[in-house]
Amino acid sequence: MIKKGRSSRHMGTRTDHANIVAKRRDVLAALATPTRKPELVDQLSASRSTVDRAVDELQQAGLVDRTGSSYVANFAGREALAAHDAYLDRVDALVAAQRVLDPLPPDVDVDPAALDGAQVVESTPAAPDSPLEANVRHVEEAQTLRATSPFIMPRYFEALDNLVERFGTDIELVYTREALDALTSAYDDVRSQLEATDGVHIFVTEREIPYIVWTAEGLDGTVSGLIVHDDTGVAGVINNDTDAMNEWARSAYDRYRRGAEQFF
Repeated sequence: MIKKGRSSRHMGTRTDHANIVAKRRDVLAALATPTRKPELVDQLSASRSTVDRAVDELQQAGLVDRTGSSYVANFAGREALAAHDAYLDRVDALVAAQRVLDPLPPDVDVDPAALDGAQVVESTPAAPDSPLEANVRHVEEAQTLRATSPFIMPRYFEALDNLVERFGTDIELVYTREALDALTSAYDDVRSQLEATDGVHIFVTEREIPYIVWTAEGLDGTVSGLIVHDDTGVAGVINNDTDAMNEWARSAYDRYRRGAEQFF
């Protein structure tokens, strides 16, 4: 018995199809609705021969169907275009975020999906505090704040005090042992003030924490992010309010919070 296989016009390697989508992306996008070739020529400001070759390639790849004198992207074509654009967005997000992530170990456990559409703010000599200011704006009306920290940042102490005083924010902070020792030795007055403040709870973990990760929940929604530190100070921050970022940040926080000892 002869088994039915795919039509030869649809055959090709995964790389072939990816290259066709990349090469003919504009034509495929223009075929979101049935369109005739002369209309494509006008829309794309392309020659008729270019349009003919593009449509033929897309048809041979099984991404475009002909309906009468018009052509239209089919399900595979529409989804291939969406996947192609999402891939480019992901690459752009990774490249933008890498400038902040560079000080971290190569095997850093950041979910790439959390970076899609993220706000990336780098520290520069002209604006060294711009990353921290971006974060303060995101948490200034939070009802709950959860964060880890492997280092001490005095700029945030005032913000934490303001959150509790103005909004009664419930705050949980997980410090490394080294960070907590630094807080006690260099900022003991701040530590005493935090300890006396209702709604602030500090935990200490013996685990290494490579970055600050935080999640702030408020009436307007939830936003999360991470802060990366290098030898000169804060390298930058990456903030996002997407489900992917919030889920990753909560998971990362829970991982360090689990087994941590409550200091006060």
